[in-house]
Amino acid sequence: MSGTVFVTGGASGIGLATALALRDQGWNVVIADLDRTALRQAGQEVEGVRAIVLDVTDARAVAAAVGAAEAEFGAVDALVNCAGIVDNGPFLQAGPESFRRTLEVNLTGTFLMGQAVARGMAARGGGSIVNISSVSGLRGGPYRSAYSASKGGVIALTKVMAVELGPSGVRVNCVAPGATDTPLVRVAQPPEIRRAVLKAIPLGRYADPAETAAVIAFLAGDGAAFVTGQIWGVDGGQLAGAGWRPEPTRGREG
Repeated sequence: MSGTVFVTGGASGIGLATALALRDQGWNVVIADLDRTALRQAGQEVEGVRAIVLDVTDARAVAAAVGAAEAEFGAVDALVNCAGIVDNGPFLQAGPESFRRTLEVNLTGTFLMGQAVARGMAARGGGSIVNISSVSGLRGGPYRSAYSASKGGVIALTKVMAVELGPSGVRVNCVAPGATDTPLVRVAQPPEIRRAVLKAIPLGRYADPAETAAVIAFLAGDGAAFVTGQIWGVDGGQLAGAGWRPEPTRGREG
């Protein structure tokens, strides 16, 4: 499958890596982001990708952006919902406004984009949507009440979308990245946190965004034609190890 793909949060990190991977596979790529500076830089540096400014929490703006993409390319064949923000902090100190904003971008934005694109997909009888969650949406991590709630919601939303849209030929899957070396993560995680995270990853390193993008690109394309409603962890084994790894010890003879 190839055609036109719409990637939100496409100006940096996993979103940009995904846009590049899909472009190299022959897709027409539209990247959308609220960060004008990063978007401008991505548009200048990356050939063959159309860049637009978009707030995914604005329903009218979302509808207009999807309409513009359909008018230019005829259809949007795939969507990657990668726009997201992180607001870490203790649960008892979390403010309602920051909590709402995190849910609006990460969860409501995924809903609005998915709904806007899926209407055309369902009418045409096919398409692929890949939502981006996180390992934080599959477990309870400290200081991530808003982020974990939003990403857990993305997982539940993915399953509902897959069940409802499946009869129309629209596939909906979810990728749950673990620790990935992106600009957002570098800002959100100080060195002491990064050291602790590394101890919990069996593969012993952070993912490169291109590694996560490869999984997203697979799910978007025909290679995953019978895959829908699934949650794909790309975490170096982090969840398999329950988020911790003990120091090796020698057995004792008794």
